[in-house]
Amino acid sequence: MSTNYNEIMDIIYSLETNTSKMPDQEIINKILSWTPSYSCESAAEGYFMVVSTVLHFRPHLEEQLIIKAIEPLYYLGIDNPQDVIGWINHYHLSKGPYRPWKYGSHWLGTAHTKV
Repeated sequence: MSTNYNEIMDIIYSLETNTSKMPDQEIINKILSWTPSYSCESAAEGYFMVVSTVLHFRPHLEEQLIIKAIEPLYYLGIDNPQDVIGWINHYHLSKGPYRPWKYGSHWLGTAHTKV
């Protein structure tokens, strides 16, 4: 079953307010079953909005989640690690509807170089 936007936002809010009791695997499953958009650019932005925020609070999930966030970039032809980092840096400054949230922006500014 696919995850809807409200379920994704519930995950984010519960992490930000320190009320999340959701196990790691459930968070992973919900993100992996979410489709933020059928446009690759918007999908990448949506995944990075969510994944960057989750990784701020649960950095140990990086390996499982970053692959999903990067997947739409691959479909856009962005497969070189330096180009991926360049896209992330550009996204980090985004003001669009899927712009990074406060904690996600912090993760993007510090930890994304491991990508």
